[in-house]
Amino acid sequence: MKVKLLNATPLKIAIEAIRRCYDSCGDDLGKKDLKLLKSIIKNGHTSTIEHIHFTFDIKGISRAALQELARHRIASLSVESTRYTLKKLKNIDIREFRYEDYLVETNNPIVDKYSRASLDHTISCLKDNVKNDLAKYALPESYKTSLIWSINARSLRNFLELRSSSKALWELRELSNEIIDSLPEEYLILFKDIIKEESNGI
Repeated sequence: MKVKLLNATPLKIAIEAIRRCYDSCGDDLGKKDLKLLKSIIKNGHTSTIEHIHFTFDIKGISRAALQELARHRIASLSVESTRYTLKKLKNIDIREFRYEDYLVETNNPIVDKYSRASLDHTISCLKDNVKNDLAKYALPESYKTSLIWSINARSLRNFLELRSSSKALWELRELSNEIIDSLPEEYLILFKDIIKEESNGI
């Protein structure tokens, strides 16, 4: 999995929104403004940080993780087309084929065994000239995909709070950590109160 921050709204935009609500003043990101920012987060008055948007390039997550990601509705997803990625499988050189290039491995030998078998069946469908739009129904949930994901700071707080939990799908916990690691230091003030330590295991 790889996560790269492509764009982020300047933090001063949220500061301007907070100033409008609280009649604050001072220089950009002055002490009073940062204090107000911490205060609105602490008190749950986070509509002002909806003006901050982040766009991430996310590569190498599974279709299972993509389904979980799609549950966070106040976000925009532009996902790599399975129809086009299946063209690579159909024309693959078996001498260069590696399952780990196409599948997210869970480290559970039973699950990974059947995921590989499903991918083999999908390749067989393609070799038998089954159309891509039908062949993709045979794909395992572990099949890798990539996307561009845009989300506002308030919704990202919700995502991180839920998905950094030890109860969350392990892949989403990893994604949460990667997202946090991709953010410049100045933005962490928006999330410090909800960031959880990564839980090991699956």
